[in-house]
Amino acid sequence: MSDINHRNYHTRLEQIQRITKQYNLQVSTITPVAYQELGPCPYNNFIYKLELSEPASNSSFHNPNEPLTPCTTSPPDRTLTYILRMSNPLAMGINPHASRIENEVAAMSLARQGLESYRPGLGNLIPKIYTFCSRPSHPDDLPWVLMECKSGVPLDEFFPSQSKTIKKSIIEQVADILSGLRSCPLPPGITYGGLGLSSDGSVISAEMTTTNGGPWPTYEMLLKARLQHELHDSDASPAINGWRDSGVRERLESLINRFTVPNLSDSDTRVLIHGDLTMNNILIDPSTCKLTALIDFDFACIAHPVHEFLVSLQDLGGNVMGPYGEDPTEGKLSQALLSGDFGDDDVPGDLWW
Repeated sequence: MSDINHRNYHTRLEQIQRITKQYNLQVSTITPVAYQELGPCPYNNFIYKLELSEPASNSSFHNPNEPLTPCTTSPPDRTLTYILRMSNPLAMGINPHASRIENEVAAMSLARQGLESYRPGLGNLIPKIYTFCSRPSHPDDLPWVLMECKSGVPLDEFFPSQSKTIKKSIIEQVADILSGLRSCPLPPGITYGGLGLSSDGSVISAEMTTTNGGPWPTYEMLLKARLQHELHDSDASPAINGWRDSGVRERLESLINRFTVPNLSDSDTRVLIHGDLTMNNILIDPSTCKLTALIDFDFACIAHPVHEFLVSLQDLGGNVMGPYGEDPTEGKLSQALLSGDFGDDDVPGDLWW
């Protein structure tokens, strides 16, 4: 175990104090969320719950005489609890040139619109953004976003012990989320890859957070870039040595260069992809069994609808490469997802999730 996440703990607290002072927030408690001092790898983000001793004033985040910053809103009166997310530049496998905060803020704004258009009220699952800073001016400060604190517990802590009836209801709610994400209205000119914000606050295409490069004109080019990203990551491994032994590297690069997706239906389709849609990033109210939030859009991007089934849903029975760990369906779920035929009588229904 390493203390890599805790080394700059006090530096982050100092930054939080500067942020709260800038916005005149009377903070009584700062609590790290999902945080351990020692861990095997860097966190993607550092998350803090801020509790105020008194509500922020109406002008704390926005000048009432000026328009709201795009993608943001004012907190409800008497709000006392906030979530502050800070991007960790040491996160593994992340494109260092992408603006992760802008990508997340833009994606959450689009997701809220899409879910709300799919079903009124569903947009409330997306936390509201109050303010953010993608390019801090203070040395060593991290990019950050201040957002709504949602109630509920992570779905992965609740789901396994529930009855089949409740599980089915929850899966149906997750399906609504997927449908809502596909309904997101994309601004003109948005292509495949990441998202950003222009100088006037408009949502634009940008580099992708989880893949070097972008945006790309086609989904096929995005996938090729992803394969190249993984290949370059192997350079850092002394054991693999970039697959350079015995000519393997050249063969891999040749395969990537010849990579195509000729049988992909509606190959020009572009939708918002959450990118990390697992039970850990969904909150639920245990008393009602209703979902309360969809969080963590750090890996969000614009891609073909199939992309969500390649990078997400591992613990919800929806990833074409199978679940985390051993696959109880022995690959049959993957085949069902790819074919659309879920009629295999040899696999009990409860194994689909």
